[in-house]
Amino acid sequence: MIKRYYLLVKKYFSLGANNKKLLFHLFLSALLRSISILLIPLMASKIIEYVTAYDLRLTLVSTLLFLSSSALYVLCHHYNFVSYANNSVYTHNKLQELILNKVTSYDENFSKNISTSYIINTAFNDVGKVMQIPDQLFDALTELIAMVIAIGVLSSVNIYVGLIAAVLTIISIYALGRNMKKRDFYLSKSRLEQDNISGLMGQILDGNKEIKSFNMKEDLNKILTQYQEKRKKSYFKKRTYDNSIDVLVPSILGAGKLVVYFILLYLILDGRFEVATLILVIGYYENIESKYLKFYSSMNNMSSNSTRLDRIHNVLNYKNKNMLKFGENDNDFISGKIEFKNVSFTYEKNEVLKDVSFKLEPNSFTAIVGKSGSGKSTIFRLLLRLYKANKGSILLDEESIYDYTKEVYSTNVSIVTQKPFIFDMSIKENFNLVDTNHEHHIEACKKVGIHDYIMSLKDGYNTKLVRDAENISSGQKQLIALARTLLSNSEVLLFDEVTSTLDMNTSKQIMKILKKLKQDHTILMITHKPALMKIADQIIVIDHGRLVGKGTHEELIKNNKYYQTLQNK
Repeated sequence: MIKRYYLLVKKYFSLGANNKKLLFHLFLSALLRSISILLIPLMASKIIEYVTAYDLRLTLVSTLLFLSSSALYVLCHHYNFVSYANNSVYTHNKLQELILNKVTSYDENFSKNISTSYIINTAFNDVGKVMQIPDQLFDALTELIAMVIAIGVLSSVNIYVGLIAAVLTIISIYALGRNMKKRDFYLSKSRLEQDNISGLMGQILDGNKEIKSFNMKEDLNKILTQYQEKRKKSYFKKRTYDNSIDVLVPSILGAGKLVVYFILLYLILDGRFEVATLILVIGYYENIESKYLKFYSSMNNMSSNSTRLDRIHNVLNYKNKNMLKFGENDNDFISGKIEFKNVSFTYEKNEVLKDVSFKLEPNSFTAIVGKSGSGKSTIFRLLLRLYKANKGSILLDEESIYDYTKEVYSTNVSIVTQKPFIFDMSIKENFNLVDTNHEHHIEACKKVGIHDYIMSLKDGYNTKLVRDAENISSGQKQLIALARTLLSNSEVLLFDEVTSTLDMNTSKQIMKILKKLKQDHTILMITHKPALMKIADQIIVIDHGRLVGKGTHEELIKNNKYYQTLQNK
């Protein structure tokens, strides 16, 4: 049991979400609260002792000390309450911050191995419980210390009473640990099935149209029932051990109380104990019982939260053999030259790219063309460091892209996708996520031709965009996304089919913007639009992961049969 909780606490503190000063106040306040309450039965016994001796002065003094002890306990309790609140808020915010940072830094395999519902449940439900572990730990430790002191006092009064209290307390704690271990095993299984149910519900919401079209409702209900049955079995197993923890284990100390009381009654009748001693022993034994219940409650909560702690630990310490690490090259004077040297990439045993080589010069516009599934998007994913090439080299300004620091690389290579994501906040707030200078916002929006439209809106740049910017057209959304990309000051801009869903006028506007942007950027675009191919300085033709053509539109249309086929289509 000790080893198990030691590993749990060690794992918690390894997350790095704590403040030492706040932890010190939390422990000190818990210790003072637990010890201060021990003074109350002692003062109560003294009152009885002096009352029965008809000593008015000492009775009044003892009464005053009793009231002072009670007041001290209240103050210590309040101190602990404030310390808990401060530490919990700090830990809660820090854990969510750590999860956000980790999720946004992992590769694409992360989202495939750990589901969205798992991450959401972890970031909100689990964090809200795990933040309580320090308080539960310190409560358990200080209550244990208080129990030891109480047992010591009882032993000084009568060694047999002290031994009974000590043995029963040890048995209760041992039984508690055994049952908690079993309970947590089934709790973990229950949570896993809950994740499956949450994931299925999310997919049902996303695919509601298809569900109605293909009448999938009955089959999905069967899958849901299977998950629910598995969760039900784990839940009832967990409840069995919960019952033992809540009812059977505490009854051990309760049964011992009868034995202690009979011993005390015998000793009083035999004339060896006074009534004041009876009050003292009863007060301290019941204190031990009360302390045990609080100890049990803290250990129980810690044990229950161990599953949640494991989930947070899994997110923050996720590892994959193909995970990418950033280097130490912090040179931020990037011109934007990109080079693929004999790059090959295999994904799930399928060779997606095969010995691909090409160069992108600064201040140029290059188009990547090819059929769907030919490997175009993989080139982008490699450049965004979502995957790592199995063979060959990818260079930025003659240096490996894996050698740059995160700050340098992420601020020099940016992407605009076919369906860019816009947060449910104002236009200005979306821009602030990249650059907080509003003058820069205006400058970027003027460059892409969206400034006048934004100013025509009632709230201008403070206009709130809702549900991924559904309240504006797809063309306007694309231009806002492009302006946001320009705010990053990236030297290399990746465009993934940005004109495929736009109307003709907006597409023409994008083409004009690209011509201007290439004057001080390296532009790489995946496209199926012949008009964009014609204005490109270079076209890279990909087929089944191989580079089958490279040159200008005029060169390829004359000499490359595969490119000619694409143009005809």
